[in-house]
Amino acid sequence: MQKQQIKQSLQIGFTYIGTVVGAGFASGQEILQFFTVYGEWSYLGILISVLLFAWVGGKMLLLGAKLKANSYRELNAYLFGERLALWIDLFMLVMLFGVTVAMLAGVGALFDENFQLPFELGVLVTMAATYFTIMRGMQGILAANTIIVPVMMTLVCFIFLKTAWTTGMRTSTVIPQPSGSWLTSAISYAAFNLGLASSVLVPLGNEIKDRKTLVLGGCVGSVGLGIMLLGANFALTTHFPTVLNYQVPMAFLISTSGALLQTIFVLVLWGEIFSTLIANVYGLGSQLIAPYPAEKGPLLIVLILTSAFFVSQIGFTKIVTYLYPIFGYLSFLLMTLLLWPHNVQKRS
Repeated sequence: MQKQQIKQSLQIGFTYIGTVVGAGFASGQEILQFFTVYGEWSYLGILISVLLFAWVGGKMLLLGAKLKANSYRELNAYLFGERLALWIDLFMLVMLFGVTVAMLAGVGALFDENFQLPFELGVLVTMAATYFTIMRGMQGILAANTIIVPVMMTLVCFIFLKTAWTTGMRTSTVIPQPSGSWLTSAISYAAFNLGLASSVLVPLGNEIKDRKTLVLGGCVGSVGLGIMLLGANFALTTHFPTVLNYQVPMAFLISTSGALLQTIFVLVLWGEIFSTLIANVYGLGSQLIAPYPAEKGPLLIVLILTSAFFVSQIGFTKIVTYLYPIFGYLSFLLMTLLLWPHNVQKRS
C-alpha cells in the first residue's frame, strides 16, 4: 500500500476509536458493567465485540462509499426503505442529540470537580472547540482524533502495564454473572456503539472511497478498541470488587501514580468526551443541514450546540434512562440488517 493509503487507514481507525469511546469508556464504567462483571467470560465477550466492530464497521464504511452517502440517512433508506427510514432517522436524531447533551454535561462536571472551574465555562469552552473542529468538516474530525486517540491508547496501556507489574499478572476472583448473559452483553455493547458510530463511519466511507483503505481502517479501529478494552478490563478485574465502589474506576486505578498522571488522566477523559461529542454533532449536522443551502451549516451547528447547552443545565439522567434502551434495540436491528445477505438488504 502507498504511504497515503496507510496514513488514511490510520486516520479512519483513530476516528473509529474516538467515535466509540466516550465518558463511559474513559471512566471505566462501560467496561466494568458490560464485561468485567462476567469474570473470565469477559475476555471472550471482548473478542465477540471486536469481531462485530470489524465486520459491521467495515460494512458501514464500504456502504458509505458505495451509496455516496453524506449522512447515515442514505444508509437507513438503503436498509429500511424510504418510508420506515424517516422514523429511524427521527430516533437517531433524538439519540444523537441526547448523547450530545450527556457529553456536554459530563464536560461541565469534569471542569467543576477536577479544576474547580464553573460548570458553564467547561461546557462553553468545549462547545467552541467542537464548533471550530466541525467547521473543518471530516478533515477536522480526522485531525482531532489523530491526536487524541494515540494519547488515550498510551494511557490505557500504561495502566495495564502498571497493574501487571504490581500484581504479577494475578487477578482478583470475580464471581461472574450468569454465564449466558456475557454474550448478550457483548453484542449489546457492540450494537449500541455501532449505531452511534454510523453517524461518522458512513460519510467517512464516502469521503475516502478507496476499498482497501476503508477495510484496513476498519480493522485498525477494531483492533485498537480491542487492545484498549482488554487492557482496561484486566486492570479492573485485578481490583475487583473494589472498583465497584467508584463512579470513575479508571481514576481509582491511576490514583496512586502521582498528581501529574492524574492530571493527564483528566485531560484524556476530556479528550475522549470531546471525540465522541464532535462525532455526534457532526452526525446531527450532516442530517439536518442536507435540506438547506451549505451556507446555513454554521448556523445550524450553533443552534445544535446552543440547544444542547441549555438542556445540559437541567440534567439528563431520566432521558438517558429511557432512550438508551430504545436506541440499543434500534442499533441491534441496524446491525442485523447489515449482517444480512446483500440481496435482502436492498429495500429502497
